[in-house]
Amino acid sequence: MKTIENISTGEVYEGNEIEYFVDDDTQIGEVYLDGDLIYQALDVLDDHQLERAFRQEYKLLSEASDIFLDFNG
Repeated sequence: MKTIENISTGEVYEGNEIEYFVDDDTQIGEVYLDGDLIYQALDVLDDHQLERAFRQEYKLLSEASDIFLDFNG
């Protein structure tokens, strides 16, 4: 579970999976959290540029990871 906060507004989002999508034709980047659009940026060329822009406006408050033990050892 990830908890993400909009730095400007203080709005908090929770979800499991963050996806970055850049439309090559329009150069519009979108960030989705569990399939819901939470951020949009103009004039981005790739996922790395979109992620940098996203991290300037949002911060990761917490990220809990699932723990899986492998006993096949």
